[in-house]
Amino acid sequence: MRKPTDIVHVQAMDSPTSGIQEAIESLQQKGGRVRIPAGRWRLSRSIWIPSGVSLVGDGPSTELCIAPLKVARLAKDVRKGGKVLTLKGGRVPFKVGQEIGVSGETRGGWWGTHGIVEGIDGNRVRMSAKFNRGLSVADDAKAVSLFPAITSDGAADLELADFTIRGPTGSKGKWWDFTYSAIHMVLCQRVRITNVTVFAWPSDGIGVQRGFDVQVSQCQAHGCRGHGFHPGTGLARSVWSHNIGKGNGGDGFFFCARVHHSTCSDSVFSENGLAGIGGVARGGDHHNIISDNVCSYNRRWGIEATRGDEQVITGNLILSNSQEQAGQYPGIRLHDMQRNLLTGNRLADDQQKPTQTQGIVESGATDYNLISNNLCTGMQEGVVVVGAHSRAEGNLL
Repeated sequence: MRKPTDIVHVQAMDSPTSGIQEAIESLQQKGGRVRIPAGRWRLSRSIWIPSGVSLVGDGPSTELCIAPLKVARLAKDVRKGGKVLTLKGGRVPFKVGQEIGVSGETRGGWWGTHGIVEGIDGNRVRMSAKFNRGLSVADDAKAVSLFPAITSDGAADLELADFTIRGPTGSKGKWWDFTYSAIHMVLCQRVRITNVTVFAWPSDGIGVQRGFDVQVSQCQAHGCRGHGFHPGTGLARSVWSHNIGKGNGGDGFFFCARVHHSTCSDSVFSENGLAGIGGVARGGDHHNIISDNVCSYNRRWGIEATRGDEQVITGNLILSNSQEQAGQYPGIRLHDMQRNLLTGNRLADDQQKPTQTQGIVESGATDYNLISNNLCTGMQEGVVVVGAHSRAEGNLL
């Protein structure tokens, strides 16, 4: 990474990012390091990180936070390319200058739109960005005062380190899609995210979509509405290590579409709403390594892999999962999976009343997998193979 040439200390001010964006922009094009002192820094729009910038706090005492969410439903459909929303209700809950997102129940993600409120006229809101897609009242489309705390698009040589991001206190309800992640990086390269903790974000914790050469290490995601960590959309050559994902609504760690040549290792994913590590291979992920993780007490699977191939899953401790329903979810699930290597994993249950009673289970059109040298003692079903060409050997059952 490029060595920063300047160091700027954030001075608190009355702005949508409490002075953080202004400090970044003071570096102009040359890059440098922006230091955020200890304290609570209120955001009403995203902090944008350009190339060559390091954003560094003073550890857990540097906290970025947002106000409780405001949500309003659309009163009229909007067309792609438009910029004006008509909202239900007598009073618009947003303010000029703050960032909002707009999405439907079935058209979220890349279909949604994020932008700044430029004007309010009665129940009509004019945004800075054009709508990516049309949205309809029938799809229960909504506007929400939610946005990534930190985002970047197409930048290189970035560093985020040593701070906390905290979601709104007591926020409940909808799991907002990945474009609202606390950290949302898109098409970036040579990125390092270190020692960042996300608490109770209404979406995913740390998400990196597309791009390559990304390292995320020594980070934590606790109690997020979505997934704790979310690599996706073709991300390549990424390293995720020494992280903790606990009590998130989705997976502790979620592989999304076409992630390849990446590793998830030496981490702990516990008490999450779905899998410890989920989405493996789904949507075209390939040639990734999942190693030396602890996946424990998750509501469903320890590791869930579906509809894909070419993954290496090795050296993981898969412990006491299937908390949602005893015996329902195996420790490691392989569904419609081919040409995968599973070796040296330990599957166990340490509870007085076991819930994880199945070890490694193939299902669907699964074949050509090598399942070897795994320790599944104590499982009612240690290893279940359905593929005609899959091999299970050297496992202790």
